[in-house]
Amino acid sequence: METVDNALFPIRMGMHIVLGLLALLVFGLQFIRYRKSHHLVLAIALPCTLLPYLWNNMSFFYGIGIAEFIALILSLVLSLTVDRNKNSEAKNPEQEENAS
Repeated sequence: METVDNALFPIRMGMHIVLGLLALLVFGLQFIRYRKSHHLVLAIALPCTLLPYLWNNMSFFYGIGIAEFIALILSLVLSLTVDRNKNSEAKNPEQEENAS
């Protein structure tokens, strides 16, 4: 299954699979726990780096790279906009209860 050139990834395939699955587990659990959309984006995007092992095509490899870059930018934007608003909405009822 080691079809991708070793020069494309700086780590071995086995370690890459472990890290990809670990990212899926960690960000999936974070999404379940906090319900923040950027965790869901990362839980999907990071394991997708394993797809070039299935198709040995350089255009597919670069396409995945572009998709990963877009997913990271989307994750950053979501964490600074939508998910930040979720934090402020969650804190406001707690602050009102403490003030009473």
